[in-house]
Amino acid sequence: MISEEQQDQAALYALGLLDSDEDAAFESELRANAELRDLVRELREAAGDLALTAPSLLPPASLKERVMGEIAMETTRVVPMATRRAPFSWVPWAIAAALAVFCGLLALDRVRLQRQLADIRAADPLMQTTFYTLAPSAPAPADAKATVAWQPGRQSGVIRISNLPAPQSGKDYQLWAVDAEHKDPISAGVVRVDKSGVAQVRFKPVEKAEHVKAFAISLEREGGVPKKKGPILLVGTA
Repeated sequence: MISEEQQDQAALYALGLLDSDEDAAFESELRANAELRDLVRELREAAGDLALTAPSLLPPASLKERVMGEIAMETTRVVPMATRRAPFSWVPWAIAAALAVFCGLLALDRVRLQRQLADIRAADPLMQTTFYTLAPSAPAPADAKATVAWQPGRQSGVIRISNLPAPQSGKDYQLWAVDAEHKDPISAGVVRVDKSGVAQVRFKPVEKAEHVKAFAISLEREGGVPKKKGPILLVGTA
């Protein structure tokens, strides 16, 4: 079991913000605690793609007060004469420190959220989700792509498509689930993209699909077909 104090130290350690004594003490804890080592690894991975995840997270309400308090304390300290000639020279360092603390809190929150979601999924089979990445094949554009989030327990999913132009008149894109227990792909419905070539659609196969190996998108006649006839544009596995 990892305490909240250890989690906070792990975030600071992953960002290199512990002093030498704290760093040495924490590394001693790491050597004796495999779960703590896993947390540090997760935090480092989270910090690596933090730029992509930060917009979806809000900083804690107390962060502003903490940063402003540090700045207020800094301004009241007695500084050397050389520093007095540049009274605002500490500002970049304060901003950098605030950003580092902010990044650490975001990374820690992200890991906590991932762990909570993993616990929920383990407790509720219906929450288990498998992701499929669909890559283009001719005649689809080379930059077309799609991602499917499939929940077998619920027998439903969500597909997001990008860079796939709308089909010509009289045609539609149709999604298919390739299941190990079915000879033919199972229709998951028609998928329509907007003018920018983007779609995000929730779908449900017309038949039960318990062992899905792949998802595919084909070009069919308008309204869709019960059995795949047209060319495959995107296909991918988990």
